[in-house]
Amino acid sequence: MNVLIYGFGRMGLTHFAILNNLSEKFNFHIIEPNNILKSILRKNLKAKFYSDDSSFTDSFDISLITTPPSIHKEILDSCLKRGDNKIFIEKPFGGHLNNVFRNQEVKSKIYIGYVLRFNPCIKWFKKNINLGEIISVEGRYLSNTIEKKPKGWRNGLYSGVLNEMGSHIIDLVQYILEDTDMTLLSSVKQSVVSDVDDIVEAKLKTKKNVSVLFYFNWVNKNIRKPVFSLQFVLRDGTKYFIDQQQIKIYDSSNQIIKKLSVVDIAASVPYYLRGVDFTEQMLSLIQDQKSLATEKEAVAVNKLMYKILNT
Repeated sequence: MNVLIYGFGRMGLTHFAILNNLSEKFNFHIIEPNNILKSILRKNLKAKFYSDDSSFTDSFDISLITTPPSIHKEILDSCLKRGDNKIFIEKPFGGHLNNVFRNQEVKSKIYIGYVLRFNPCIKWFKKNINLGEIISVEGRYLSNTIEKKPKGWRNGLYSGVLNEMGSHIIDLVQYILEDTDMTLLSSVKQSVVSDVDDIVEAKLKTKKNVSVLFYFNWVNKNIRKPVFSLQFVLRDGTKYFIDQQQIKIYDSSNQIIKKLSVVDIAASVPYYLRGVDFTEQMLSLIQDQKSLATEKEAVAVNKLMYKILNT
């Protein structure tokens, strides 16, 4: 199988390492415009390296787009023109400006890298809870990522805490609730360090009358490393608190009745890098693509982010 990777930064290297250890049948083609980096990589990796995709005419079995989001659409159009079979695009998918889903029928299957869908705690909740019993959800993502004004695309329209961090949580809530029809009730955004949004809070309600609260902050000096959390309240008052590492279940009087750690519920994977989540995401891409975010779902996230930032 022929695999093409656009960009060989942190995420390109991560996906390459995982795929390379999942199967020996992959022939890797990597586009990396940095000549010095290309020279080093050629000596150490079993792959073919290119400066751009101008020489490609045949389609690829899998293409991975791990470039800055401002050029996602341009590269995606090239992949579609070639007829690549499966196209995987890292988030933030084109930034919140990319909020129009293509109407024309395409043969390629397009997926977006919302890796938190593969977190063991999220998978457990999705499998074990009657989603119709949920009456409210609160989603948070906190970090101290931005300590000084960033440079390049990370200080522009395609960045911000909502795009880069909040998009993960919005996708999870839409994925778990199986509902993308949300009405925005209010939103507040602040620029503290960067020229874009550093803190965002939004209140929404779904068509099924589920209350939704989002809070994202990547200038929180009390946070050592990025952390996400979701809290769901059911009709009977039961609460589920979920983060990367555990699930805590509380009764209606707010007494904890059960705790599950990620160790209790995580399945083993054939190759471990940056957690089981990333490996399971690539396994899904290779196999049934069942839990991957589709382009349509990612555009729904972008439409909601656009609404939050422009209302």
